[in-house]
Amino acid sequence: MAALFVALALSAHATMVGQDSFETSNFSTIWSQTEGVTIQKSGGARATGGFARLKAAGGKLEGDFAAPGDSSRALTDFSIEFFLRMQNGEGRLHLQIEGARNSSHPELTLGCDAKKGWGISSGTSGASWRAIAGLKPITAGAWYRVRLVGRDWGQTNARCTLQISDAAGSAFTTPSIRLDGLSTSMAQPARQFALNNIGGNSAVDVDEVSLAAITPYKGAIVRDVDTKTLFGKVMCGYQGWFGAPGDGSSERGWRHWTKGPGPLADGNAKVDLWPDVSELDPGQRFATGFKMANGSPAEVFSSFQRPTVLKHFEWMQDYGIDGVFVQRFAADLQNPGSLEHCNAVLANCRAGANLHGRAYAVMYDLSGLPAGKIDTVINDWRALRNQMVITEDPAYLDHRGKPVVAVWGIGFNDHRNYTLAECRRLIDFLKNDPEVGGCTVMLGVPSYWRTLNRDAVSDPALLDIAAMADIISPWTVGRYTTPAAAARYAETTLKLDQAWCSRRGIDLLPVVFPGFSWHNMKGDPSDQIPREHGRFLWSQFCGAKRDAISMVYVAMFDEVDEGTAIFKCVNDVPTGEKSKFVTWEGLPSDFYLKMVGAGTKLIRGETSLETRLSSQR
Repeated sequence: MAALFVALALSAHATMVGQDSFETSNFSTIWSQTEGVTIQKSGGARATGGFARLKAAGGKLEGDFAAPGDSSRALTDFSIEFFLRMQNGEGRLHLQIEGARNSSHPELTLGCDAKKGWGISSGTSGASWRAIAGLKPITAGAWYRVRLVGRDWGQTNARCTLQISDAAGSAFTTPSIRLDGLSTSMAQPARQFALNNIGGNSAVDVDEVSLAAITPYKGAIVRDVDTKTLFGKVMCGYQGWFGAPGDGSSERGWRHWTKGPGPLADGNAKVDLWPDVSELDPGQRFATGFKMANGSPAEVFSSFQRPTVLKHFEWMQDYGIDGVFVQRFAADLQNPGSLEHCNAVLANCRAGANLHGRAYAVMYDLSGLPAGKIDTVINDWRALRNQMVITEDPAYLDHRGKPVVAVWGIGFNDHRNYTLAECRRLIDFLKNDPEVGGCTVMLGVPSYWRTLNRDAVSDPALLDIAAMADIISPWTVGRYTTPAAAARYAETTLKLDQAWCSRRGIDLLPVVFPGFSWHNMKGDPSDQIPREHGRFLWSQFCGAKRDAISMVYVAMFDEVDEGTAIFKCVNDVPTGEKSKFVTWEGLPSDFYLKMVGAGTKLIRGETSLETRLSSQR
């Protein structure tokens, strides 16, 4: 499966002009350029190593929206970005989007005139001009960042938007402007673009030209859960990190099922629970080296496969679970194979949430991220917003009028390499960046974040960062082990956390979990925190309700590695001498799905604390 977003017709760095490694020969193999273009070897909008100068009338750069070697491809949803500079007050530039090669009738001619500003022209000569309202005049000699986004190109509802930065700016400080009145009767999917200098004797400079395919969700939409608020919601964490040989990914191996290289077989299992795959089609089940008690092959699933993830969201719908936070692991964003998996899982969850009327949001897990790499997350969020247009998705979760994005792993005392200062910068970006900020930010923090002890760093800067949050979610997995201990935590810690947050206008999202076991992964005792036939999880729902909590996070939907999963698992576990698996204690495979659905009704006030646990069996 292809990645969610892919730069097209570009070099490996996703830009063509302004890279240190830029060579004229590389430019001409992908782009066509006339004799009216010269390559400047230094300077540029970002001073990154040069730019292209479109000299007196006739200077032209043009290129395909297709990837190299795929000249037949055209795009319905795309973006083109570049930096632009007019040398003097006579400069004129046309950006043309064409649906047919070398067409004399482009679908769009966007004009920039140093005197008249921005407008839409007709034809290649700019015979007519219709000014675009709301854009500032162009200042000669200043670099401007330009972003044009085309949507549903080639259809009757084709549209596009334009954003221009301030002079000498690299960030967009104003919203995009919709370009209306396009000639959609002749529109075709975008195949080519051209940058033409039509400004007489005035040179025009362009830099950092880049293209991208945009992949908005365009499938069926079921509206069931209210995605505009987190209040009254029970959301699960969705790891989605499981893969198997033959699942279609480029990694071609076991992912998260095994603790080392080699087959998924006795002694190499990483998981403690065994998933129930009986509802999956044969092509979605992957045989392992384990055998079931009856001698049949023990099978698992891959989160890379869309039908499997859709089945998981179908279960959420069936049992009344509101949705998930999709885990996006920051350390994986730097590896192409892992990024491919992350992107596929997010796309699968997007489809599942829309098709089954659930809510979803992105959660960045910072675990394992090296120091100095927080820009990996920042750039990924830019890509998700600009190219996947994820927050425009009807199923994407909003809260208090803004899209929710979670950052997990702030302030733990387990010797993480990234710093609190880096976390602060990431939060500031997600809240305040003029282009892709404006988010409701949820922070996953240690259980004892407020008192700065036990699992939390003792640095007071953690409290300053917590005060920046819109939602705080203390991580409680493994912090208590019995219903009585869970009740004490709710009374002595959770209630005070709630008071701290309320004084600052911050919402609290407590974490509940059904049990815990990572024997096969870590060698610790099996069934380390017993589920007690559901009593342990239900006691936590009850504690949250007594503290008047209005939202809950369940860890996790599919986490079989650490034995916290609530989706369907089996009692008939594989047999092995070295690997030992935890059962469902004889309960039906859907028992915990039913319980979380009942917990959702409890949090919303649709049932009372007197609801008997036995009624959920």
